[in-house]
Amino acid sequence: MEFNNGNPPSVGWWPTKMKAALYYGTYRWWDGKRWSWAAFAHESAAKAAHWAEKKEARQLEVEWANRPKDWPERSKT
Repeated sequence: MEFNNGNPPSVGWWPTKMKAALYYGTYRWWDGKRWSWAAFAHESAAKAAHWAEKKEARQLEVEWANRPKDWPERSKT
């Protein structure tokens, strides 16, 4: 998976990692200005919504990847 710096092209959930981290597998909500805290695939939708309300303090360290092709069409931009 190739990760990018800067802002993603649209609001929504994106696969993410922190710059210094070798691991990935987190998802964050991009609200058009700020990243949320990380949510994990094993967590419930309610828990992901909870994390989406909280804003990451280290915005510049978040890297994002394109959404996987197997994500539902409505999630893609």
